[in-house]
Amino acid sequence: IYVLTVLLLPIRVVGCVLSLLSAWMFACIGLYGMSMEELQAKPLSGWRKLMQYWTARAMRMVYTSGSFHYIKMKGTPATPKEAPILVVAPHSSYVDSILVVSGHPPSIVAKRETADIPLLGRIINYAQPIYVQREDPNSRQNTIKNIVDRARSPDNWPQVVIFAEGTCTNRTALIKFKPGAFYPGVPVQPVLLRYPNKFDTFTWTWDGPGVLRLLWLTMTQFYNRCEIEYLPVYTPSPAEMADANLYANNVRQVMATALDVPTSDYSFEDVIVMSRAREMKIPFPGDIVEIEHALDALDLLDSKRDMELCDKYLTLANPEKLDIITFAELLQVDLKNPDLHKLFALLNHRDKGTVSLKSFLVCSLFCKLKNDEIIEFLRALIKLYSESSEKISRESFTRLMKHGGSKMTEQKTQTLFYALDTDNVGYVSFDKFVQYTEQQPSYKFLYHKSEHIRRTKSSKATPTTN
Repeated sequence: IYVLTVLLLPIRVVGCVLSLLSAWMFACIGLYGMSMEELQAKPLSGWRKLMQYWTARAMRMVYTSGSFHYIKMKGTPATPKEAPILVVAPHSSYVDSILVVSGHPPSIVAKRETADIPLLGRIINYAQPIYVQREDPNSRQNTIKNIVDRARSPDNWPQVVIFAEGTCTNRTALIKFKPGAFYPGVPVQPVLLRYPNKFDTFTWTWDGPGVLRLLWLTMTQFYNRCEIEYLPVYTPSPAEMADANLYANNVRQVMATALDVPTSDYSFEDVIVMSRAREMKIPFPGDIVEIEHALDALDLLDSKRDMELCDKYLTLANPEKLDIITFAELLQVDLKNPDLHKLFALLNHRDKGTVSLKSFLVCSLFCKLKNDEIIEFLRALIKLYSESSEKISRESFTRLMKHGGSKMTEQKTQTLFYALDTDNVGYVSFDKFVQYTEQQPSYKFLYHKSEHIRRTKSSKATPTTN
């Protein structure tokens, strides 16, 4: 890697930049004299269609320059009339967009902000994407409507590519498909992506190496392989046409069987939960969804048992090393309950035979209050860190604020404490903290509700996705 960083990486970077500039130039020529409204109104034709093809060829050279010299194709690509929608999985990397430039360019579903990205914005526009405007409260319905209109249109629109998982995974399972691709009720063609390389340098999940490190590692390999397999067109039954979720699950099962991987009940929404848990320094963020399932199965999500334990936490003897018997007694749960043992195992990460009551309570309260304002979550945690909400020491305040999210840095916490402790007595009250932060725009994130995170219900989700 280090040798090729010196000998090969500079050449590849130059090749990628030149190819990207060529694609941008073709896109600018093809878009000349067209407004955004005209671009979305009807499919391209004539010389503009030809320039679109050459734009895709130039983008393919970006991947060639970056180490993806050859793509192995399997199966027969369907025409837009046979299958207006391509359902692609697994989605694991920024490299997956190689599918879009490997043949006649299909349309994509993209965030509206991508149109403003230098160079790439023009290229993406030229693919006639379906744009998602996330600031629009009706964004989801409008996106579905646009997909339906394209899929059922008599015009010669290109196929729409949809990564049905909605987020990147590590390819060891197919997570729950989002139903957007299946609402039109038209035939779809499942497309599989494989990367049979000795070293995986581009899997980009919610937790793991960042994109710059992955780009560096990928471009310092001699070459990388990619396989694209087109499965037979899947024509929905009347029942599937009436139920997009049923249609999505059945297509997912076909694709999972072809990939020889299991399916998982994890979904894009679960990734949001895990990401939020990590930002708020919740213990075991990667297992928080499974922990919530276990709490729900034990009927603890709707009970007040965790709040009662918070009240007496500081008076308990050795609460950070609870064995399974003591844990069951504190939760008032039958020791033989399998869901109790599952919860204990999730909290017993290092297999020490004991769990931390504080870790459990933080996880439990997060699962209950994840849709509430952060300030309410912090209020619920006070008794884990301080004997009184009226006298919170600087040390306790710092430990409490680490659950305030990524914006609540240690430096910001220290500055806030001294701003509150105007009399220099060494402690502050939670009410004063609330009064102060309510008036400060820089602390608005503490009063933000995450309404898009849904309440988890009991299910047999398999933790196979990173």
